[in-house]
Amino acid sequence: MCKKSPFILPILFLLFLFSCRGSSPVPIASPEPFQNILPSFTPISWTATPNPSPSPLPPASQTPVLLPSATPAPTPAFHLCSPLAWETIPELWEIISDPYNPPPMGRDERHQGVDFSHYSRKEHKTIEGEPVQIALSGRVAAVIQNRLPYGNMVIVETPYEDLPEDLHAALGMTERDSIYLLYAHFGHPPLVNLGDPVDCGQEIGDVGMTGYNIVNPHLHLEARLGPPGVTFDSMAYYTTTATEQEMENYRRWRTSGEFRHFDPMKLFEFASGAYP
Repeated sequence: MCKKSPFILPILFLLFLFSCRGSSPVPIASPEPFQNILPSFTPISWTATPNPSPSPLPPASQTPVLLPSATPAPTPAFHLCSPLAWETIPELWEIISDPYNPPPMGRDERHQGVDFSHYSRKEHKTIEGEPVQIALSGRVAAVIQNRLPYGNMVIVETPYEDLPEDLHAALGMTERDSIYLLYAHFGHPPLVNLGDPVDCGQEIGDVGMTGYNIVNPHLHLEARLGPPGVTFDSMAYYTTTATEQEMENYRRWRTSGEFRHFDPMKLFEFASGAYP
């Protein structure tokens, strides 16, 4: 194996240089300055603008909107009937046998209602048996059978809202008052039951003599103002046969002052246009 001479590479390099001198040199183009290939850009001037305030809502109209008001319920037609089927309202004054003659409020003596009685009137020889009828429509608040002092009797409540305003004023009523009418001394048990609705002119019994110390047949009628919705399921005078509840209801009706008596004839004067 022959060794390579260390002088071979330098000799070859010198031969390459001498061969290149006879050739024309290739010019190298000088680089052109760098051109910005991006399109020209003009800066945009921008100033922050605060968000505009929302347009204010139009002011509320100062004229209130008028909603259709509820039409108040009309007051029911007011009807007042004679409590006696054979007599008209104007004729009641002709048969008063014992007028209203009350004690001071809270006392029990004297006469807290009005009595109607007659003999041989019209075609009737006596008032006994004459039908007793409702004077004011309402609700039956008591039905008592043969207890002292009223005997067979009925109480009917007529509420404030079922009565005309001019009657409220005439009687000094408030919204906390009802009118209560008591019909007493029926000859037979009443024809209605506790809680029944009753109408003006409806028959509820007949004139008789049941009750305390009745000498002649007559209708006893009482009128009172009292709290609405009261019911009496019993009532009796202070006797040894009366229960505690019967006596308490009697006291409440007659002497407690909770039920304020007035002359029943005021109602009939009102119906006749004679009461101011």
